[in-house]
Amino acid sequence: GETARFVPEVAFVDADGQRRSITEYRGRYVLLNVWATWCPPCVKEMPALDRLQALKGNAQFEVVALSVDRKGMQLVRDFYQRVGLRSLGIYLDQDGRSMSSLRITGLPTTLLVDPSGREIARWAGMREWDSPEIIRDIEKLITQAGAR
Repeated sequence: GETARFVPEVAFVDADGQRRSITEYRGRYVLLNVWATWCPPCVKEMPALDRLQALKGNAQFEVVALSVDRKGMQLVRDFYQRVGLRSLGIYLDQDGRSMSSLRITGLPTTLLVDPSGREIARWAGMREWDSPEIIRDIEKLITQAGAR
């Protein structure tokens, strides 16, 4: 198939306003979900992403939900609180630059990134992220990537 490409440098801030980068996740698998509070399917799948992180998040795997809300951090923080998201970190790319650098045309879009920083899978649209089928798919992709 197509050669897995390196995920370009994506910068964002965390809940404390600290500058962060996707490159700091090298060494583990990242499920990078790009979303916004104004996107109904995004909003609908966030609890499942939160549950996936609670179930599977560890030193080798992390779910990173990256908001592209232009109205800023407080909006995202309020959303997490209202929906009761507890396991996901709060990350914001307020100017939405990640969308063009990751070649994302619609939200939500989710990428699976391997420990060397390569994109090994991409899903457009909403998924039941904590369903046995999707977890099995993710585990299979990770096993295959590890065997390369």
